[in-house]
Amino acid sequence: MSVLYDLAKDTYEMFRPPKMQSVSDWADENRILVSESSAEPGRWRTDRAPYQREIMDAFTQPMVDTIVVMASAQTGKTEAELNMMGRAIDIDPGPMLFVQPTDSFAEDFSKRRVAPMIRACPPLQKKVYEAKSRDAGNTITMKTFHGGSVSFTGANSPTELAGRPVRYVFMDEIDRFPDSAGTEGDPLELAERRTETFRGRGRKIVLTSTPTIKGASKIERAYMTGTQEEWHTQCPHCQQFSYIRFDDIKFDKEEYKDSYGEKQYAVSNVRWKCPQCGAEHNEFDTKRCPGKWVSKNPRAIDNGVRSFRLNAFMSPWSDWKDICRKFLKGKDDPELLKTFYNTILGETWEIKDRSGTPEKLYARREHYNAEVPTGVLVLTCGIDTQGNRLEYEVVGWDREEQSWGILRGMIFGRADADGTWEEVDDLLDREFKLKNGMKMRISATFIDSGGNFTEDVYRQCAKRNLRGRKIWAIKGDEGMARPLVRMMKKDRDGDGSAKFIIGVDSGKEAIMYSTTVEQVGPRYMHFPVDYDRGYDEEYFRGLCSEKVVEHRRMGRTTKRWEKFYERNEPLDMRNYARAAYKYFRWHFDKLESMLTGKKETEKVETRQQVEKRKSRHIVSRGIRV
Repeated sequence: MSVLYDLAKDTYEMFRPPKMQSVSDWADENRILVSESSAEPGRWRTDRAPYQREIMDAFTQPMVDTIVVMASAQTGKTEAELNMMGRAIDIDPGPMLFVQPTDSFAEDFSKRRVAPMIRACPPLQKKVYEAKSRDAGNTITMKTFHGGSVSFTGANSPTELAGRPVRYVFMDEIDRFPDSAGTEGDPLELAERRTETFRGRGRKIVLTSTPTIKGASKIERAYMTGTQEEWHTQCPHCQQFSYIRFDDIKFDKEEYKDSYGEKQYAVSNVRWKCPQCGAEHNEFDTKRCPGKWVSKNPRAIDNGVRSFRLNAFMSPWSDWKDICRKFLKGKDDPELLKTFYNTILGETWEIKDRSGTPEKLYARREHYNAEVPTGVLVLTCGIDTQGNRLEYEVVGWDREEQSWGILRGMIFGRADADGTWEEVDDLLDREFKLKNGMKMRISATFIDSGGNFTEDVYRQCAKRNLRGRKIWAIKGDEGMARPLVRMMKKDRDGDGSAKFIIGVDSGKEAIMYSTTVEQVGPRYMHFPVDYDRGYDEEYFRGLCSEKVVEHRRMGRTTKRWEKFYERNEPLDMRNYARAAYKYFRWHFDKLESMLTGKKETEKVETRQQVEKRKSRHIVSRGIRV
C-alpha cells in the first residue's frame, strides 16, 4: 500500500499547478547560505540588498522571457541566479542549462556554489536525486530532479550547447565567453536556440556579466535591447531619486609611501553628492535610503526583455573607502582603470582614437642631459624576433611609469646563429651613463620567442640566465581580457628557466593611452632628439601602427587590434619592455639611493601614523578621470 501511496503522491506532484510564489519570497522562505560559499552564512534575506527583489521576481513575470543583469562584481547577481534556479527546481521544474565561460568554471561552480545550496535547502534536498556511486542522475555536471534536470557546461563546449531542448537557460559572465564554441558559432545563440521549443510556454533566459570593452561587450549589447533599468537612490534632503554615479562621489585623501617606496592612499570622509540638490550624505545613510528601479526604455517589455544595471555603490558588500582607493591606485594605469570601470562601476571601457599621435610624439622629442637622463630608476629591454634580425629597444622608467626611450636598434642575423646572440650579450652587458658619472645596465629583458626560432630562443635565454643576464623568452597572447604578464605553466624544453605569456592587447592599449599623456609626470613618454639613438619618424609610425577595429559578423560585434602601418616592431618592442617593467617588483627607494649616492632619508609611515596625521592635513577633492 505504501508503494502505491508514494506512486500516487508522485503522480499528483507531477500534475500539480505551479505554486504562486515569487523568487524573492521563495528565497526568503527556503534559502540558507552556508559558510563554504558565502561570507554571510544564515537565512537568506532579500531586504539585505533590496535591488535584488525586482531582478529575481522578473523570473516569474509572465510577459518576460529574458532577464539581463549588467553589474559590477560583488552585487549578488550570481546568488540571484541561484535563487531563480532553486525556485524553478522546487515549484516549476523543467530542463535547465547553466553556462559558464569554460568547462572548468562550470565544474567549479557546480561544486562550490550549487552543491552547498542544495544540501542546505530542505525542498531542494528532497527533490534533487541523491548522488550515488555509478549514478548518472547526480554528477558534477548534471543534477536530476523531479520534472527535469540542470546541466552545467562551459561556453567552449559545442556539444552541450547544441544538445537537447531546455526551458531555462542561465548564462553567467557572458563577456568572458569565447566568440565561438569550437566551430559551431556564438555560444549565446547556440544556448538560446535550445529554448525555441518552449517559446510561449514559460521559457526563461537569464544573462549576467560585468561588462568589458565598449562596442564589443556582449552584456552591454543585451542590456541595450531591454528596459535599461537603473537602481535610483532617494536623496534624504530633496526626496528626488538618482543613480549614484562615480562623478558624484566625493572624498578626502592623503598620500603615503609603503616599504617599496610606492604611493599608497589613506581615504576618509567618503560621501555621495546628490546631483539634484547638491546635499552630501555619507555611505551609511545613503545605503539605507529608499531605492527603486527606473527604466530608460520601458517599451522593451513588449519584447519580453527586462535589463538591469548596477554598480558597487549600491551593494551592501562594498566599501566606499576601498572603492576610492582602487580608483586612486588605477587612475594613471589604463589596465587598472579599465578593471575599475568594469568590475566596480559596471561600465564598459572605451578605447579612444589615436590619430595624429605619431607626428605629435616626433615633434616633442627632447635633448637628454645624459645617456640616461635624470629621473630614470630602472632600465628594461624588449626584443622582437624577425626572420633575419632582432630589433630591440632599451627603455628607462621611474616609479610612476614615466618612460624615457634610451636606445633603439637592430642586430642583423638569425636567432639560431651564435653570432647573433654574441651581439645580444654585448647589449645586455652594456653600461649606460648617468649625468653624475654613474652607470646603469639593463635590469630585465623580454624577447619574443614566436616564429620559426622558438626552441633556439628558449635555449639561448636559459643559457644566459644561468650567467645572471636576466633575459626571458615570452609568447604573445591576443585577447582584450588577457592579463598583461603571466608565467607559462610548463617549460617546454624542461630546463627550468622561466618563460612568460604576454597579454599583448592589454599592453598595446596601455601604450596607446600613454601616447596621449601630454603633461610630464606619471605615464608620460620621453624620446631623445639625437638621431643616432634610433628614434626617427619611422619609429613613431611603428609605435602607433595598430588600432582597434570593430567587426560585425553574423549579428555579432567583435573588436581586435589590426595593423594600419606595416612596420609594427616599435610597438611590439615597447610592449615587451613595458611588460618586463610591470612584472617585477622594483624597490625604487633603494634604486634611487644607489643611483644618486644619497641615503634613504624618507621614513616609511605605518597606517597608524597616517591616521594620526589625517586630522591635521587633509585635502578635499572630488573624483575626476
